[in-house]
Order: sequence, then structure tokens, then C-alpha cells
Amino acid sequence: MFEVLAGRDALACARAYTKTLGWPVTRGHRYRPRAGCTCRDTTDAPCPTPGAHPVTGPPAEERDDDLALPGASLIAPTLAFDIVIAPSRVGMAAMVSLDRETRVPCAVTRDEAALFTQAGTGRYAIDALTSTCLVVRTGPEGWVALPPSHGVRWDTPPWDEASGAALPLPHGGRLHAHFTKAVRLAGTEAEAVAPHRVKLRPHPCP
Repeated sequence: MFEVLAGRDALACARAYTKTLGWPVTRGHRYRPRAGCTCRDTTDAPCPTPGAHPVTGPPAEERDDDLALPGASLIAPTLAFDIVIAPSRVGMAAMVSLDRETRVPCAVTRDEAALFTQAGTGRYAIDALTSTCLVVRTGPEGWVALPPSHGVRWDTPPWDEASGAALPLPHGGRLHAHFTKAVRLAGTEAEAVAPHRVKLRPHPCP
């Protein structure tokens, strides 16, 4: 079943996420190569995450046909897990450090990394220093775009590719030291190339 999640079939992936991992998913906005994100049909505002964010407004009836359309996105509410969102540079530095100890599911876009932790524990991954650039999404109001949503891929998938077993999610506290190290490293690198300290800022949820 996990080989399905490596593909681009949104409907098949939605079923696998739900049945195999126990993650409820819903459809999000759809990406169209020539017309952009479907959210642009109702607004002229630019979309920062085309084809990879929730549909706002009253819940629509879920239909398999919607997920079968090209560019369909999959959105998972943060119920079975918490998500720690980091700028790509910080997130990837933390992942390199974490890989020496354990495997943490991580989905990435061009600009951000989303690390998965046990539900209700994401807040333990951050502190006063790292809260300047990390965002925790938790509970029914939080969400994350899952592959094969447009521009989203797995850096570390939520399953073991050798055994096929689902990866256990870490407690958020286990990520704390790695994020602290990554943020300090990012700040040091920024100072080395700029005359003024560069402050990393949170990436607001679209």
C-alpha cells in the first residue's frame, strides 16, 4: 500500500493515508498549469501556495471525482499529529541532525519543511529563540498539505521503505535541540554574509 503514496494519484493516496496511516484527509484547492490555483477564481490576490492549501467556507461534499481531477491537493487536519513548520534552510538543517538519531516524517515545499510529531507535542519543539521562525499547527484548525499536492514532496516519508511499516512519530521535545542548533547556525551564516543580523520570521499560514 505504501508504494501508492509514492505516486501522483491523489485519490489512491487519499485512501492510503486514511486506511494505512489513519490520517483523515480532505480535498484542497486544485492547481491548474495555465490558470493557477482554483482559489484565484474568487479573488485577485496572489496565492502563496497554489494547489496546496485548504478550501475555505462551509465544508463541501467530498466526492471521489474531485480528487481524480488533475492537480488535486490533499489536506490533512492536524488531528493524528502536530506539524512544526520551518523555513527550508532551518528545517533541512534540523533534519540532517535528526537523521543521526531517528527518522522523522517530513514533507517539503520550495520554501518550507513540515516535520510531523505526536499529536499535542509540537509545542515542545520550540522555545523563545526558535519561535521567531517556527510555527506549530495542532488541533482541528491546523492543517498540512500532503503529497501529491502541487509542489509538495516527501523528504522523509511516514513509512519505512524497507519494512513497509509506518514510522512512529516522535515527541516534539525530541526535536527541540535540533531546531535550536539549526536556528543558531542559520543566524551565524546570515551574519557572515550581511552587515546586519538577519532575523528569521514565521511563515504565516495562508
